[in-house]
Amino acid sequence: MLLLVAILWKALATAAVIVAAGRLAQRAGPVLTSVLITLPVNAGPGFFFIALDQDAAFVSRGALTAFAITGAVLLFCTAWVHAARFGGFLLSLGAAVCAWTAWALLTEALPPTVPWAMAGAGGGALLAWLLRRRDIGRPSGGKGAAGWGFVIVRGVVAGLVVAGVATASPWLGPVWSGFLLGFPTTLTASGWMLYGHYGREFTAATLNAAQPSMVVYASFCLALHLIAGPLPALTAVVVAFAGAGLFAGTLALVLSRRRRA
Repeated sequence: MLLLVAILWKALATAAVIVAAGRLAQRAGPVLTSVLITLPVNAGPGFFFIALDQDAAFVSRGALTAFAITGAVLLFCTAWVHAARFGGFLLSLGAAVCAWTAWALLTEALPPTVPWAMAGAGGGALLAWLLRRRDIGRPSGGKGAAGWGFVIVRGVVAGLVVAGVATASPWLGPVWSGFLLGFPTTLTASGWMLYGHYGREFTAATLNAAQPSMVVYASFCLALHLIAGPLPALTAVVVAFAGAGLFAGTLALVLSRRRRA
């Protein structure tokens, strides 16, 4: 029963963000949409359900791993955006996954401390910034908003991935649980939806704009690592997620005002 609830919740949470991303995409453009899709709706629910069965130390260690590989997520976006110039969805996804895997495995080999985690995340961020594609203009929307069925299917797929990690966490351990929850599931599912409905240039522009917004996701993981222990595991997840949501809302407001200025 708990497994069924976990799967449904994660699928619905992920689907809600992807639906919102699709609805916002045509009006708001890639910058504001990118803030929404960097919310930790994969790691957040994942750590929540892990916290139901594991102690605060387990959650804290997993969150440190997820934070450390934030740089790999940035390189995921960078590789996707560059590959979009040469091919379709599968080429972009393949290049992005290869980039994420290479940097994530390199980062995972570092000592499990905050300074080393910051080095891994910061090194990936620096490399992503140096390689970032800067020739993407603002794409124009052509189609109407994507249908509910079209995007919910993608949300369910992403939710099932997260549910599987959370359920297998007792066997995976904290490091590999954090490692797999750190995979950009929501970005992948959102990219799939946006590509199918708005095309590769809009998708590339959205993921390109998502890179600065990744600070929202990184703040969630780092905060969870620091407060899980001083706070009970479940409380820490809720507080960290609420903080990330507030941070994302503030960032979206700032970007919206800057966009209108």
